[in-house]
Amino acid sequence: MLGSILIRLAAIAALFFAFLVLVGLWDDYERGATALGFSSPFERYLAAQAGFPHDPHGYRWATTVAELEE
Repeated sequence: MLGSILIRLAAIAALFFAFLVLVGLWDDYERGATALGFSSPFERYLAAQAGFPHDPHGYRWATTVAELEE
C-alpha cells in the first residue's frame, strides 16, 4: 500500500514538472515572438505558415495586399 502511494506521488510530481517545463518553453517562445516584432505567438505562427517566419513587416505587408486584392 505504501508503494502504491509513493508511485502515485511520483507520477503526480513528474506531471507537475512536465507542466512547468512546458510553461517555461511557452514563455520563451512568447518572448521571442515579441522580440521579433510580432504582436503575439499566434501571429508568428501565421507568418511562418505564410513564409515569413522572422519578418513581421513582410507578413503584415503580404496580408494587407491580399486583403486589398479581395
